[in-house]
Amino acid sequence: MEVVFNKDLKDDTLTAALTEMKPQVLVVRSTKVTKEHIDSNPSLQLVVRAGAGTDTIDVAYCAQKGIYVANCPAKNANAVSELTVGMMIMIDRRMAEGCQMLHEGKWHKSMFAKCKGLKGRTVGVIGFGAIAKLVCKAARAMEMNVLVCTRTHHEGDEEKYGMRYCSQEELLAQSDIVSMHCPNTAQTKGMVNAEFLGMMKADAMLLNTSRGSVIDDEALLAKLESCPDFWYGTDVFNGEPSAGQADWSNPIAQHKRCYGTHHCGASTAQAESAIGEEALRVIKKFATCGEIDAGNCVNMAPADLKGLKKMSVRYTSKIGVLSKIFECLSMHNVNVNEMQNLVFKDRMAAVANMSVKADETDMAELANQLKGIENVIDVVA
Repeated sequence: MEVVFNKDLKDDTLTAALTEMKPQVLVVRSTKVTKEHIDSNPSLQLVVRAGAGTDTIDVAYCAQKGIYVANCPAKNANAVSELTVGMMIMIDRRMAEGCQMLHEGKWHKSMFAKCKGLKGRTVGVIGFGAIAKLVCKAARAMEMNVLVCTRTHHEGDEEKYGMRYCSQEELLAQSDIVSMHCPNTAQTKGMVNAEFLGMMKADAMLLNTSRGSVIDDEALLAKLESCPDFWYGTDVFNGEPSAGQADWSNPIAQHKRCYGTHHCGASTAQAESAIGEEALRVIKKFATCGEIDAGNCVNMAPADLKGLKKMSVRYTSKIGVLSKIFECLSMHNVNVNEMQNLVFKDRMAAVANMSVKADETDMAELANQLKGIENVIDVVA
């Protein structure tokens, strides 16, 4: 494979590069991939997000164009979970302030001797993907209690991870620490609003290493101002710079009870290597087999057989037979939604297994017509 690496491509320069080089595969980290970028290169077949979140890619438009979008899920989970737990400890022990005082030549042991400690306290985890599971594991190792609020409950997980599923209302009311681990979607945008924050304890800690968009900044600032014992730790901000280095000010980032990092939760050497290896694996499999694993592809339609009918056509594997089968289906206004064509040993025969949309079609009559095609052996419909 020929590889062109240019980390500075974005916006118009990315459009120009796609137009000129016409790559079949585009790999991005946090670069935005828009409709204009996709339209600039008709040769594009696959966009790989070297990370987990794909909110910077127009996934829906890629689906319209038949372009795969793949990610590398869970490969940075350890890095982000480590930062989350690190923030939990740093805020509880106020380590950053203590370090700053030492740099300033000040000693204030009595100020930092009043920290609560974490053992026996309750952590509420919202979302329960790979990162959240690791945070749960670390919290349990520190003998903390863990509550989990997530849409999908899996039998046996409570025993496996030592946590308890509960409603969001119960989690917010009981948790000393609330940790956000949800994706950026229309449903999660601004979910940490005044109502959400009002249900939390006045002396609680809120951690967000997911996306800045889940936070209503105005509501959070109001909570920080009204509750002098409320703390916020985050790696992500609304309106954060897209550049690696910039002058930037933000009222939350600069608040005295906010411990912030520079959207670097997934940025460790270990995570970078793991993501790179996974991106390479995805690309090599696509190049050799034309396939993307279900765990990586984010824009394939889910398996849904509602309203579809199954059909299997067994035929002699000769040129033109499959095209005549599709011609017959077309004449009956039958659309093939999914198909798997399997070839038998010695490649003399094959079977086309199809899921078809055939609202008003007489399937028995269609099957008889398909059987009449030369070299069609049998039809099951």
